[in-house]
Amino acid sequence: MTMMSDLSKGLVEEILSRVPITSLRAVRSTCKQWNCLSKDPNFTKKQCGKAAKDLLVIMLNDFKVCLTSVNLHGIQNHQDVVDLSIKRIGELKQVKVSNVFYCDGLLLCHTKEKEGNTTRIVVWDPYMGQTSWIKPRITYHRSDMFGIGYDKNNNHKILRVFFEFGYNVKYEIYDFKSKSWRVLTISSTIVLYKRGVSLKGNTYFFAQERIKVEEVDKECVLLCFDFTRERFGPALHLPFHCDVRYDDIVLSSVREEKLAVLFQRLDTEKMEIWITTMIEPNAVSWNKFLAVNTKTITGFEFEVEPRSFFVDEEKKVAVICDIHRFKPTKTGLYKTACIIGEDGYLKEVDLGEAVNVEESPYSCPLVCSYYVPRLFFEQE
Repeated sequence: MTMMSDLSKGLVEEILSRVPITSLRAVRSTCKQWNCLSKDPNFTKKQCGKAAKDLLVIMLNDFKVCLTSVNLHGIQNHQDVVDLSIKRIGELKQVKVSNVFYCDGLLLCHTKEKEGNTTRIVVWDPYMGQTSWIKPRITYHRSDMFGIGYDKNNNHKILRVFFEFGYNVKYEIYDFKSKSWRVLTISSTIVLYKRGVSLKGNTYFFAQERIKVEEVDKECVLLCFDFTRERFGPALHLPFHCDVRYDDIVLSSVREEKLAVLFQRLDTEKMEIWITTMIEPNAVSWNKFLAVNTKTITGFEFEVEPRSFFVDEEKKVAVICDIHRFKPTKTGLYKTACIIGEDGYLKEVDLGEAVNVEESPYSCPLVCSYYVPRLFFEQE
C-alpha cells in the first residue's frame, strides 16, 4: 500500500496545497516534513492562489482574532441559506486584542490591558503562527492611530500617530529591518479620523482640516500615507460631501485590490457604498456599488452605526458588523452581522452577546480585508 511518505515532494505539495487555510495548522503539526513544506515559498505561493478564490475575512470578536469563512450562496435568489461560520486559526495566548489592522497577511494587533489607557503592539502572522512584539519609543495609548504597510523594497513598516502633551500631533515610523522607531517631521493642519486601511503597501485614512468654532464644516477627504516616501500624499476627494464628526463613514478593502467606503448621513436613512475603479497615493476614481434606504427595508428594525464592513462584488452584497441597539440584555447588547443587497435584501446573523454596555465600542465585531497569507518572517 502506497503511503504519503512514498510520494514525491511535488505531489505532496500539490495535495497539501488543496487543504483549506483553516486546516493548515493541523498540517504543520503532523510531521516535521509537512511543517517545513508549509513554510516553503513555492508552497505558500500556490496556497495563496487558491485562497484568493475563497471568501475569507479576519474577524475580531470577543477580543479574539479569528479567520471567518463566509458562505453567501443563495443571496441572489433571496434564499435563507447564508452562513457565517467562524473558524479560529489560533489566538495570542494570555492576550486580549482590542483592535487589529491588516496588511498583506499580517495583523497588527492592539492588546486590551487590564488597567489604564495603555496598550501593547504585536504583529502576528496567523498562517506561519509567528508573532513579533513591537517595543515602543514612547508608551502606546489606546487613542494612538496606526497604519501598517511596506515600501518599494518590500520592507514592512508601521506608522504611529499620537498626541504629545494632549494636543501636539506627533508621527513616528517603525522599520522592521532596523527594528527601531524614527520620528517623522510632518507639518499639517489635517486631522486624521477613524482607523486606517492598508492597500497595496500604503495606508489610507479619512482626514479633515481642523475646524475653528466660527467656521462651517470642511470637506472630509481621503489621505494616503506612502511608506516608500514616508509622507502623506495630496487630499483625495470622496464621491460625496460629509462631515466626519457626525456622519457614518467607514473604509474597507476589496481583496487587497480596491478601497470601499460606506457612507450614511446623520439626517437621512440612505446608505451608500462606493468602490474605487482606480486608486493610487495621488489619484482616485469611484463607482457606486450599492445604495439602500434603510427605512424602506421591511420586516426588520434597522439602524446601523457600523464599525467595519466588507463587500462581495460578485454577489453584490455588503456585510456590516454592528451592535443591535433594539435588543438590549441585562449585561450588554447583541452583536450582529447585517447582510445587505439589492432590491431590499437584508439578513441579520447573530454573533453573540456583547461583553457589557461600557465595552460596546470595543466589543463590536471588527472585520477587515480578505486573508491572503504571505511568507514574511525570516526563517530560523
